[in-house]
Amino acid sequence: MKVSLEWLREWCDWEGTPVQVADRFTRSGTEVVAIRSTGSQVPGVVAAKILDKQPHPNADRLTVCKVDDGSGPRQVVCGARNHNAGDVVPLAKPGTIFPDGMTIKSAKLRGESSEGMLCSAKELGLAEDAEGLLLLPKDTPLGAPLETLYPGETVMEFEITPNRADLASMEGMAREFVALGAQAKDRGAIRAPAPGSLTGIKVEVADARDCPAYSLTALTVKPGIDSPDWMKKRLLACGTRSLGLVVDITNYVLLEIGQPVHAFDAAKIQGASIQIRRAKVGEKFAGLDGGSHELTAQDLVIADGKGPVALAGVVGGKESAVGPGTQKILLESARFHPGTVRKTARRYSLHTESSRRFGRGGLDPSLVERARNRVVELLQQFGALEKVDGATLVGGVKAKEEVPIPLRPSKVERMLGQALDSKKIQARLNALGFKAKGEGWIPPGWREDVREEMDLIEELVRMENLDQTPSALDPLAEGESEEDKRSRRLRQIREFLVERGFFETLTGSLVRKEEGAAVKLSVPAGPEAGALRGSLVPGLLASAGRNASRGNIHLKLYEIGRVTSEKGKEELRLALLVTGQERPVDWQEREEKAGPFSLKGVQEEMRARFPGFPGPAKAREATGLEKKQASLKIPVWVVELPLGERAEKTAENREISSFPGVERDLALVLPETVPYAEVEKAIRAAAPPELESLQVFDRFRDPSGAKVPKGSLSLGCRLKFRSPALTLTEEMVSGWEKKILESLSTRCQAKLRGVL
Repeated sequence: MKVSLEWLREWCDWEGTPVQVADRFTRSGTEVVAIRSTGSQVPGVVAAKILDKQPHPNADRLTVCKVDDGSGPRQVVCGARNHNAGDVVPLAKPGTIFPDGMTIKSAKLRGESSEGMLCSAKELGLAEDAEGLLLLPKDTPLGAPLETLYPGETVMEFEITPNRADLASMEGMAREFVALGAQAKDRGAIRAPAPGSLTGIKVEVADARDCPAYSLTALTVKPGIDSPDWMKKRLLACGTRSLGLVVDITNYVLLEIGQPVHAFDAAKIQGASIQIRRAKVGEKFAGLDGGSHELTAQDLVIADGKGPVALAGVVGGKESAVGPGTQKILLESARFHPGTVRKTARRYSLHTESSRRFGRGGLDPSLVERARNRVVELLQQFGALEKVDGATLVGGVKAKEEVPIPLRPSKVERMLGQALDSKKIQARLNALGFKAKGEGWIPPGWREDVREEMDLIEELVRMENLDQTPSALDPLAEGESEEDKRSRRLRQIREFLVERGFFETLTGSLVRKEEGAAVKLSVPAGPEAGALRGSLVPGLLASAGRNASRGNIHLKLYEIGRVTSEKGKEELRLALLVTGQERPVDWQEREEKAGPFSLKGVQEEMRARFPGFPGPAKAREATGLEKKQASLKIPVWVVELPLGERAEKTAENREISSFPGVERDLALVLPETVPYAEVEKAIRAAAPPELESLQVFDRFRDPSGAKVPKGSLSLGCRLKFRSPALTLTEEMVSGWEKKILESLSTRCQAKLRGVL
């Protein structure tokens, strides 16, 4: 929601800078996400009159103009086509600097000198799009700076939470600001001619749940009257461009009081009835958004005798739209079911200002007739209203039973950590429009989101200066919960994988029924969502396929998510995928392909880093069918393992010894049929506790049998000993080495290469 502070001052007054205003709103729960200024964005641009216009001798699309800004004539080459001699236009003289860094200089364009540039509204920051130059009024003083002709104003952009439909208007923002301390202004009541009964056209509502209230008013207007500049300026500041007086007024009323209204060209309505009904299957609708939509039976439409003329609460129809020559209009103001509007807007990706407000729900029911009267009042104010031909209202505002919401001072104190006296409570809730009744409070019509005692307490605390609210620890809090610990552990695992060059993928848990171990749903959510995934691997492969199709074939991906077994039990898993090169190619290192050992190494690191991490799972290469389904043609390695809900083990901490270590290298010769695992077992079986590390640094086989006998291999093992309490002696280390060699000889038939 964009709010012009100049417009807001018509409703209330305050002291302080825009930043201070934004801070006060944000602290109350309505976040200000941006503050910007409108008006001319280029200092130094002045008004100039075109004295003469001639075609450029060397370019068909350029003209050569003589202009005068009050300091004398100068020549400017221009590429626009909408100007003529006598027009007053903006002139950027040499030396003018635009926001994008472009600097205007005297230059020759196709052989003709140009001393400046004539500007469009877009170039000056006055419009998002513009064709041709900005034409100023003929009586504009020459040399007048554009900053004075188009002064800027401050616009704030608010992030409105879904439950606060009342804030989606200038009136709602003013109410909120007054409650925060601004001074309200008396704007008076809306004054519009009392409409008579509507004749000649009947309104039929098929289901009152879809449309609780529908007002239709017939008006005769004078064509050819343009919107006033101040209205265009306000609409533009709020992100809406001018589309003609009638449409501008409907947009203005929507922004002003929050109620969407729509105008139909009565001459384009077929038949003698307007129906609010569900669409018929196969009906087509051409909207003002420029699209053609095939409707479903879930869509609510406004229809005439021919078919749909609007998607209710979302967008009007192209065929019934008002134009410059429209004289008879039908003005719609209504209430629609929020869920129906929201689903239709999402179905066709039509997120309009109207659908956002209707889709939130909670609009004040009284706005239906207020909005209609405000449109009529503005048309009359601008001299565009000839007469009100009649109005009808189907449904309407039902008297709502005023049931007070209880508010207990003891509950307020317990929840806020401080006591609020009754006068302070009364002052705050009264400022927000609540009325006291007995021991409770009745919310105003625009606050349907306030339904229980906790909502009232929330209103009290957000009106408080949070800097002055005392902080206190909950005496019942038990510190970090098990859920907190699991969440922290998953966050650490994610951080670790990112440090190792992996990128996280997020795929949906709903998949196609044909996918691998997927668990089929009895009621599918759609053609692509007929089952719950039984593995993370297909989604990971699909992500790899999308990357590979765009030339990104060196990948490290991971996903953490839940899968479902055939018995309906959920399990948290981690899946890893690698393909392509292990690391970026560098001239100092040879290329190394990623493979199963890449995944094994990562798992080993994680086991050392995270005590209790599950044992390493065996990595596998994706099958041909899996790669075909994911559109992959390159080798891809994957691994999937359960993260489980197991308790996190406490890491063992060992004190680092301050004494030096001793290394011994053993060059062993042993039968090549003996696996390394047996060698490690033999060494550790005879090694003392002082054995700090064991590492293989060489493996050699000689097919000729000259250096190593055939059927044998040479294995280089490095043993490092260190004591936490003393410096090791030669005798101690030699004794350990002797016992280790004896164990190797007995278990693995291994001997030192020098003793063959």
